[in-house]
Amino acid sequence: MINEEHFNYLLPDTQKMLNASDEERINFILQEKWITYPKADDIFKKMKMLLNHPRKERMPGMLLVGETNNGKTSIVHRFMKNNGPIRSENWRETTEIPIIFVQVPPGPNLSDMYTKILEQFAIPFKDTDKTVKKEQQIKYYCGLCKLKLLVIDEIHNILSGPISKQKIFMNALKNLSNDLQITIILVGIKEALRATNTDNQIANRFKPVFLLKWQLDRDYLSLLASIEKTLPLKKASEIWKDKRIALKILDESDGYIGEIIDLLNQASIYAIENNIEQITLKVLSACDFTKPSERKGFEAELLL
Repeated sequence: MINEEHFNYLLPDTQKMLNASDEERINFILQEKWITYPKADDIFKKMKMLLNHPRKERMPGMLLVGETNNGKTSIVHRFMKNNGPIRSENWRETTEIPIIFVQVPPGPNLSDMYTKILEQFAIPFKDTDKTVKKEQQIKYYCGLCKLKLLVIDEIHNILSGPISKQKIFMNALKNLSNDLQITIILVGIKEALRATNTDNQIANRFKPVFLLKWQLDRDYLSLLASIEKTLPLKKASEIWKDKRIALKILDESDGYIGEIIDLLNQASIYAIENNIEQITLKVLSACDFTKPSERKGFEAELLL
């Protein structure tokens, strides 16, 4: 039996897993986890301000920009979890839905987009209804649920259609924001900037906030320390103290937070399965992780 008091480099819940089986520890590692960091906290503050913004004819908006697997959607989901539906005192019914989250379907198809929004209300409607009728239903139910914030992910998907339809799509979102006096937050990769540059009014409405790749600085080392606290290994790795390990992780992940977490999870599992119990340079090299830039290269070769 392991004495948990000797493992104060881990979070309390993580310490409790040290007496579990290898299989249970690996399952714990693979569970979804939230790691806080300064940039995320900054974005939370911006989103909270937008959520609580007084209603007016021209509501502010935001465009959250970042590469794939660099934390955009995780931040949004965390924010939604902390600002979920408001229920009655007896918890039998939902009285308010302050935030709705939807993903843009392929192409700038407004009818499909409205379908995605209506699905979030769990109400009966006909997918074959005309776009105008869907828009009327959205306005009715958004008002009924006292919606404040609409989050639209994968906004760059509209770029697969002609510019004329992109403009119609973006103007419809702007008008929806105006009519309902709600805030809209768009989320996407860097190409999303093209989606909001269809005209000056749209660009001014959705000012970009960037999630950049990580660099070797104090915030990055703090992130590594926070992640290590969630990994139930029986030896301290101190990945944030060893510059060689920190640089190795940064290089292998290409600086994306999702890849950093995936790499450290994979390395931890390797360390458990091979009775090493800590993350070292050798473990990072042996855990069979392929950096994202190399995966893209392999995909390009397969398409040739």
